[in-house]
Amino acid sequence: MARGRRLTLASAADHAEFCAEARGHYLADRNAASDAEDWKTALWFARRAIVAFLRTSNFLGDVSGALVQSGIHTLALRHFLAPPISQDQFRLICPGWPKGTEKTGKGLKPAIADAVAAIFNERRSRRMTPWIDRGRPPELRELFATISAVAPLIASQQVSTTSRQRLAALQEGAVIAVLEERRWTKLQSGIVSTGGQIPAMSFMHKTRFASGPNEAQEVDIACGLGGTVVLAMECKVTNDETNSVKRVNDVLKKAAAWKHHWGTFVRPAAVLQGVIKFQDVQRLLDAGVEVFWAHRLDLFAEWIDDNTNAG
Repeated sequence: MARGRRLTLASAADHAEFCAEARGHYLADRNAASDAEDWKTALWFARRAIVAFLRTSNFLGDVSGALVQSGIHTLALRHFLAPPISQDQFRLICPGWPKGTEKTGKGLKPAIADAVAAIFNERRSRRMTPWIDRGRPPELRELFATISAVAPLIASQQVSTTSRQRLAALQEGAVIAVLEERRWTKLQSGIVSTGGQIPAMSFMHKTRFASGPNEAQEVDIACGLGGTVVLAMECKVTNDETNSVKRVNDVLKKAAAWKHHWGTFVRPAAVLQGVIKFQDVQRLLDAGVEVFWAHRLDLFAEWIDDNTNAG
């Protein structure tokens, strides 16, 4: 049986202190070697995206056809423009473009693909695409020059994401280690659509929770607390206070959907790391989200012990 059923981890004052500590840990962990490795990874990702776009579009001769195959190519496409533009700015120029396809890879409808291709042809950098104006295939030196010019533009936008993903993977692993040390059982991930699918002292990693009749949202770690109650944990790493707003909004959006669909069956939670405004932490607390900290997983362990009913 659970001991004491403690429902909250810490006071607001404690969380303010943890917030300051998290910032300190983030700054202490930043170093030239890790930053260089993140930049290397971001450049590799960027070059891969550019080469895929060039090949699929027949070296930019059939941009529309490439987009019909996959919307992911708009990432590279946006950085071939003069100047490169963000997703939101691109959508202002092309209102019909579904920006989510850049992440999901879903192909665009032909009419939308044609509209995006028309914008590309109008706004593309002539310096980086000289073979198009000359009506011939690109020379190898031109491709190398283009990839070398475009890759840093994409990588500069991706490097923060790369850092977050690396730290988030380590964070998730640390949370799982806490559970496994307590002999929790890891279950095969799937869509959690009914109460009781995750028994007490069992968990799923990267599973999906139903949030409506035909909707499901991924949760990083789902922990069975017993009595059909599940702790739905999101692991969030933020690089700065502006980014913390977006990361916290992600948690709040999922928490609201799960609470609306499941009521008290799902207890939303967040494990935080990095540079986070305390005001954002307070928003989570006000919304009834349990807040844990990556540098104080000992307190998460205590909470789990106190709130799991294994009987």
